[in-house]
Amino acid sequence: EDCMVDFARYFLNFLRDESCGKCSTCREGLKRMWELTDDICEGRGTDQHIERLEKLAQVVADGSLCALGQTAAYPVLSTLRYYRDEYVAHIERGECPGKVCKPFIHFHVNNENCTGCNLCLLNCPYDAITGEKKKGDTYAIDQEKCTKCRICYQSCKFDAIDIKTGPQAA
Repeated sequence: EDCMVDFARYFLNFLRDESCGKCSTCREGLKRMWELTDDICEGRGTDQHIERLEKLAQVVADGSLCALGQTAAYPVLSTLRYYRDEYVAHIERGECPGKVCKPFIHFHVNNENCTGCNLCLLNCPYDAITGEKKKGDTYAIDQEKCTKCRICYQSCKFDAIDIKTGPQAA
């Protein structure tokens, strides 16, 4: 359950803070690559984002003065090479295959698995879950209130919280 686009974004965020800033290729290139991956993870990506990201990563690798800049593009280039389909899923289908990127995921209660233990409801810090303990009621997650913090998913011991991805999941 990992998202390779989010993985690249995570490393770019770290690397842009580590850049010494002496060469603009690294300083500005890492910032822009992070912005492009952030756009994709936040649902603002377009086909041009992948093309720009690939070209920019190569420029950063070729034009940076130090080893940090020369290797900083590798997480992006590797994920594009081996997991391009995940970038495409975010952009073209509005899905996060790793079920990580918040704009693409929705949590739902699978009432067939739900025992009514109430743990999801008690642990939700945003009061996004409704239902009554062991009353035979169905539990539901209010998508407007849900911040996708995963606490309901993590606290459920009966696999009754499903994570759905894509526009059809809402």
